Amino acid sequence: MQRAIEEAGISTVSVTLFRQLAVKLKLPRVVSLRFPFGFPLGRREDQQRKIIQDALDALGSITEPGTIIDLPYIWEG
Repeated sequence: MQRAIEEAGISTVSVTLFRQLAVKLKLPRVVSLRFPFGFPLGRREDQQRKIIQDALDALGSITEPGTIIDLPYIWEG
């Protein structure tokens, strides 16, 4: 899906919990977190906002296709 959107000229960014799969699929732009599955943005609302903002920032800052940014957040749960 992401590739098709990119081909239409719209930039995308994925948030992933499975970095190895993002590497294998060669996704255009990715932010990666080490959280449990089912909680891609964390549990706290303030942390969710920060992660979404980081993903949007990555959308504008990543210039090299296939770039993955590992976000520094720690799972609190």
